[in-house]
Amino acid sequence: MQKETAIDPWYTKKSWAEISRSALINNLNVIRSHVAESGAIVAPVVKANAYGHYANLIVPILEEAGVTFLCVATIDEAIELRELGAKADILIFGTTRCEHVPFLKHYRLTASIVAADEIGGFAAESAKAGGEPLPVHIKLDTGMSRFGFLVDPPNRTKAIAAMLAIASEPSLKVTGVYTHLATADCDPAYLAMQRERFLSAVSEAEKNGFPHVNYHIASSAAIPCQPENHFGMVRPGIVLYGGKAGPRDPFWSKLRPVMTVKSVIEQIGDVVAGTRVSYGGTWTAARDSRLAVVDIGYADGLSRQLSNKGVFYHKGREVPILGRVCMDRCVIDITDVPDARVRDEVLFFGEDQYCRKDASDVAALYGTIDYEIFTGIKERVSRVLVD
Repeated sequence: MQKETAIDPWYTKKSWAEISRSALINNLNVIRSHVAESGAIVAPVVKANAYGHYANLIVPILEEAGVTFLCVATIDEAIELRELGAKADILIFGTTRCEHVPFLKHYRLTASIVAADEIGGFAAESAKAGGEPLPVHIKLDTGMSRFGFLVDPPNRTKAIAAMLAIASEPSLKVTGVYTHLATADCDPAYLAMQRERFLSAVSEAEKNGFPHVNYHIASSAAIPCQPENHFGMVRPGIVLYGGKAGPRDPFWSKLRPVMTVKSVIEQIGDVVAGTRVSYGGTWTAARDSRLAVVDIGYADGLSRQLSNKGVFYHKGREVPILGRVCMDRCVIDITDVPDARVRDEVLFFGEDQYCRKDASDVAALYGTIDYEIFTGIKERVSRVLVD
């Protein structure tokens, strides 16, 4: 997890990402409004360095706002949060080796058990480490076909037997059972099937002595107007950062982008019609044009796939990318923006006083999703906490 740079990006004037405290709190409150009826715990997902927003900026704000549970993907991410001072409970979604049980206990982390061959190792290592039983959540695979205990009809009996075996280990403490919905944003029938498989498995396990613990299945798309899917906890990810989880209206219309990526014009020049631009000469001026060099490239997270497709915004006005995006910079057309000057800011995505451009809009230009846009903004783009 990267730390904030000591250099003020407004001084260096390359590229930077403004991380908005007020937008983050706004989005958290929007999420909370959707779970008010169910009373479920809101457990933000802060994996991948808070989706590229930097967890060292995001997590303290969330905890100040009353968040008591966080979700990450790896033990390394969880340990870094603890070392940054995070106090909340932390669930690790991904697999963790049983040899790491001492670290799990030392840092007060909750592991996921996803396979039967993990049970004995976790139990033995927890007993050897001593102290309180190790808290674990059990991951069920209800239809994502990724990892977890399969609970489709041919495998449900084995999964339930594993759940009971985990619960019977005195050195382990089951505090949750969960699954991951594959189609919450696009296929309600498949979502319903996954929910039914989940409920069937936990219900049968409980009839055989499994404890009633915290159940959770809802990530961002399954939160709005679905209290039946909230159970004890919901796990908002992309919507926490103002990203897109299914149709934005009407459920997520009040979200705001937490990250705003900006760069700066470093040079302006006039070219005549017929001039070719950037590597390979893939764009040719059809008229006499004024071009600006912007100090951001694919090494910063401006995808090369935005060559001749992407745009920036100069005081709310669209200025297209011309030619191929380079490693450190790109070229834009400012012919119709006569007041543009060297050192002026340009907006890649996010919001400023002039306009808003969502990362999902940028993603649509080359067939990806805003998750990739956020996490693709590179380390040398300074993150700066604002408002």
